[in-house]
Amino acid sequence: MADAVDLSLPGLGRCLRVQQAPEVVGALTQALPGWPASIAPARGLAPAIRLRRTPAGYLQRSPQLPRGLVLPTPASAVCSLVADLGGDRLARGSDLLGLHAASVEVEGRLVLFPESHRAGKSTLAVAFAAAGFRLFGDDVLGLTADGQGVALGIAPRLRLPLPETLAPELSGYAEAHAGPADARYRFVLPGGQGLAAHGESAPLGALVLLERDDGIAAPEVLALRPGEGLLQLLTQNFAYHTAPEALMARLLPLMRRLPCLLLRYAEPLAAVRCLADALRRDTPAPGGEGPARERTAPAEAPPPVDPRRRWAASPGGRVYPLGDELFLIDPDGGIHRLNATGQAVWRLIGEEPLCGAELGELLAAHFAAPVASVTQDVCRWLAQLAEAGLVIAVE
Repeated sequence: MADAVDLSLPGLGRCLRVQQAPEVVGALTQALPGWPASIAPARGLAPAIRLRRTPAGYLQRSPQLPRGLVLPTPASAVCSLVADLGGDRLARGSDLLGLHAASVEVEGRLVLFPESHRAGKSTLAVAFAAAGFRLFGDDVLGLTADGQGVALGIAPRLRLPLPETLAPELSGYAEAHAGPADARYRFVLPGGQGLAAHGESAPLGALVLLERDDGIAAPEVLALRPGEGLLQLLTQNFAYHTAPEALMARLLPLMRRLPCLLLRYAEPLAAVRCLADALRRDTPAPGGEGPARERTAPAEAPPPVDPRRRWAASPGGRVYPLGDELFLIDPDGGIHRLNATGQAVWRLIGEEPLCGAELGELLAAHFAAPVASVTQDVCRWLAQLAEAGLVIAVE
């Protein structure tokens, strides 16, 4: 292999130059089994993404890493390159919205697992592969305007060391299908048709949030309100420069038709079997709408407003209903999910300006609750809505 080579990928063309690091080229092509690269001697100006060997390992530069990043091993270099290449592919696909989620095909439709800190989506994705399901990815999925999920062809990656609590079949699968690895990460290469090829698409079937807890005796699947899934997709995507209104227009129709579920589990392979059974039955286990997680309050919430001050809805707020839930986008682009009290406040002041005391009396009668406590809640909500620019004081 030449000292310097250029790699070209479908959808990107000539996109990467690697100097004096054939081991990185070999590891990268392994980690992209569904996104085959063409390799040629370097020519002309270097592409935007570049990597070269250094005494400390490998130095990568790209538009995302203008100062450069030193990577100690071939596997760590591949992890970084994959992130840049995948992000570049999504940025160039004007019709694609990049979702930060694992995805697997079940009964011809994609089940999405949005990113959640240390909830195990990559391990769960590999568990699906071990159980014979087809992966579309463990970290990134493209979403078309008509709601189709599009694979990038990138192999899943596990964090090492593997937990000792994994089922032997799963740890054995991860060993038998091991790809590029170092002390921190290992790519897993599903065999046969186990990984969808770059550009392959499938319709979405469900959105599943994850709760991993070693204390859970048996996995269970609960139905959630669709707003739970919408919040995840709104925060776990790569459309950093897309207006919130455009994201809502893209994601809201999806969440109106997709079931949103919560998978609680300890061992991934058992969780796969439980979820697959639930999806095939199309009836989540008992649990109603599950634990509704309301929007987290700011670390320093504003003080309650004066209950005698009157308020009206701001004309700059945009309203997005989803089932029996309500989302607002404030004038600065912030997205707010309203609970029952917030929805009632918003709808009432949309009719006419009202003060906190008047709202408290109306809602106390509606909810059959003490006037004092309801008024206090209302004044807190008005303070948050005012801070977001969603309500304005009326003299």
